Amino acid sequence: MATLNVSKWGQIARTAQTSHANARDGTTATATIVNPPYASAAAIQYKRSAGRSGTVYSIYRSFYYFDTSGISGDVTDSSLNIMGSAAETAQVIIVPCTAFGGDGTADIVAADFNNISFNSTYGAAYSGWDDGANNEIEFRSNNDAEGTVNAAIRDQNYFICAVIEFARDYSDSDPGSNVQLEAGINYATAAYLDYTEASSGYANDVIGVATGNIGKVLGVATANIGKVIGV
Repeated sequence: MATLNVSKWGQIARTAQTSHANARDGTTATATIVNPPYASAAAIQYKRSAGRSGTVYSIYRSFYYFDTSGISGDVTDSSLNIMGSAAETAQVIIVPCTAFGGDGTADIVAADFNNISFNSTYGAAYSGWDDGANNEIEFRSNNDAEGTVNAAIRDQNYFICAVIEFARDYSDSDPGSNVQLEAGINYATAAYLDYTEASSGYANDVIGVATGNIGKVLGVATANIGKVIGV
């Protein structure tokens, strides 16, 4: 197995909203934290609370960008690994995302709160969040709307995803009564991808460079190359 640490990450929240729809479907955040280096109990959260001033809704989402430019072989058995902290009452789910400028060229911004897809997921809902240990969330090997997750990790120079609360945020379900569902994250321990990578399909040096250090030749992944100029 190989591991790849996260390159950029962030926590985005939309808080104190007067309706479920305003919280979930808002186009920008009320709070954004870039590359937080500490533990957060509300890293992933859905909260509905009612008091004298009325009912308010808050949603927190966590975002991850991985530089996958060095991965070229076929990928299998991939997972996202996150160190838990403090809270463990929420199911979570990984969804496609176009944060970080869409390709990792930017840091998290407030508008990235809405740059996620509810049309598909990168894995099943994850239960049993551990607040003091690593949480390994397995990716689906095949994803109908976004293509194969493992192929995306292999073929793109980046992999971006968001981790959100499942039962109310992803499922778009107003609980109708007070609830606080959370999964805490210790951002001080880097999240990472865990995966198995097959060796490159091309086994010769290219202009003196070992194929193990080559991701692509003229834009083609080495895993898909049998020969270069007949060799």
